[in-house]
Amino acid sequence: MVVTFTNKLKFLRRVFGSSEMDRQQKNAIFTCPACGTGTNKRKLYINLDTWQCHCWSCGLKGRTILPILKKYGSQVDVDQFLKYSGSKEKIVLHDSSDVEEEVKLPDGFILLSDYLTSIDPDIKACLRYLKSRGLGVKDLWRYRFGTARSGRFKRRIIVPSFDSFGDLNFFVTRSIDASTRRKYINSDNNKKLIIFNEIDIDWSKELVLTEGPFDMVKAGENATCILGSSLRDDYLLFQKIVSNKASILLALDSDMKEREHKIASDLSSYGCRVRTMNLEKFSDVGEMTGEEFNLLRLRSVEWDSSQRLKIKIGKLRSGSLL
Repeated sequence: MVVTFTNKLKFLRRVFGSSEMDRQQKNAIFTCPACGTGTNKRKLYINLDTWQCHCWSCGLKGRTILPILKKYGSQVDVDQFLKYSGSKEKIVLHDSSDVEEEVKLPDGFILLSDYLTSIDPDIKACLRYLKSRGLGVKDLWRYRFGTARSGRFKRRIIVPSFDSFGDLNFFVTRSIDASTRRKYINSDNNKKLIIFNEIDIDWSKELVLTEGPFDMVKAGENATCILGSSLRDDYLLFQKIVSNKASILLALDSDMKEREHKIASDLSSYGCRVRTMNLEKFSDVGEMTGEEFNLLRLRSVEWDSSQRLKIKIGKLRSGSLL
């Protein structure tokens, strides 16, 4: 099927609304359906030859517009695009197999702050564990630490996460017993699509990024965690940082320096101010007291590409790249 320039543009305008063309007349520019920057600030560029797209406001992008159509369009939009692109793929929107189940806390969940005087040995063990990690009653309330009195999550600390509307979007659990084979069990939903405890984030202030929730709780009031070692441009957290042009302090584990500089480089490329923290004698933020974290925060420096280069040179000298 031969698809003309005019047909493509007509199709895109029906889906995304009015548009303008760039100077090279190769990209049509629309209002982004993800961040809704307004008709006077169109930022979603769609290449009319390749269908490649990129929003320069929130970072939404793709090799084609198909993922955007699947999320924001209709079945008719998807079918028409597949026809235009010559694909024989069959995609049914809202197929029950693609619907993500609502996140629910484990059965029997209780807030530990409500059981400070409990005589239950398992609850007392959970409270002792949190105390051993330097957490007090105020922290129990603020971060809504919990556990389960029976079942799979017994003798585990449960850390729930809530989105900006106050709805549960994720939870992390950690065993308090060193002998447990599986230390962490998390909810099954895709962590790329959530921002851990966004309900507590002020995007106008410097945001601290840590690796996990037990690091996050030591990092001050405006912090979140990346739930692992990666933060790519297809993560909701990355896109929200970029769309808010948020200032970032990276306080990742000491063995993640190379990945830390990759994240810093990616965020900086979108115009975000990034600082990095030298953990000095600590392996992660979770080992620190609040006072120790604040002291290292004061010593943190603004990231630049020379820091990443120094790490690569250091590896060359040690022979680890050979």
